[in-house]
Amino acid sequence: MATIIKSVKDIKSVLAQSERSIGLVTTMGALHDGHISLIKASKFDCKTTVVSIYVNPLQFGPSEDFQTYPRDLKNDLKICEENNVDYVFVPDDNEIYPDDTKKDLTMPPANLYSDLCGRTRTNHFSGVSTVVKRLFEVVQPDYSYFGEKDLQQLYIVRWLVKEFNLPIFVRACPTVRESNGLAFSSRNLNLSAKEKYIASNLYKALVMAKKNIRSGFFNVSKSILESLIFLSKFPEIKVEYFEARDKNDFNKVDDGKKEGFYFLIAAKVGKVRLIDNVEV
Repeated sequence: MATIIKSVKDIKSVLAQSERSIGLVTTMGALHDGHISLIKASKFDCKTTVVSIYVNPLQFGPSEDFQTYPRDLKNDLKICEENNVDYVFVPDDNEIYPDDTKKDLTMPPANLYSDLCGRTRTNHFSGVSTVVKRLFEVVQPDYSYFGEKDLQQLYIVRWLVKEFNLPIFVRACPTVRESNGLAFSSRNLNLSAKEKYIASNLYKALVMAKKNIRSGFFNVSKSILESLIFLSKFPEIKVEYFEARDKNDFNKVDDGKKEGFYFLIAAKVGKVRLIDNVEV
């Protein structure tokens, strides 16, 4: 049975007596098949698995969806129970940010912080870095698990571990998709059935760009343009960016690149912002 723990003091005390190694799956709740894949990876690797559930206010801008972000703790706990999670850490703001430590932000490097999603979500990645660093300090896991769907976040977590010399192995897990190709996301709960169908075209556009590169007749820019033309057929989709980034350093790639990079997209479908990517 999954043990629910709400305080930093209690989770530290329990884990001090737990078998190593410890795996941590950090979430904001509204758990889905993508999260379950991370839990299963932790269960495979580790003796003890911890799932944290905390909707972090620092990673939401003033006009973003903090208040409407899906929350369903009862179902989250059921999923954790069904997947044999050992401990579910459900802290409140005072446990994560005692004594107003919200002001002590952890800032990633500019090429990760201010690019792509960081252009419009100006405080997002400092909030992500701050809360992940805090959770790492509290849980002190041996392994941590992050989905490749949130690719920019994954690179920032890797930077965080390296920058602060944390003895944590960051395991990237493949994106899990619905039957129509739409990447699982907690925000999918805010899509109507019609919007879900339309949103599946984001993945189709990414796959199209990847196929065009592999054909040998298209460079990176042309592949992106063709995919944007395809997406323009759907007025409900408002593309924020569709770009390519190098797999090694996450920098922009030139048109001569044929492999070893990602296509990434962010777009709104209705009022819901979605992200996705494919590796080339």
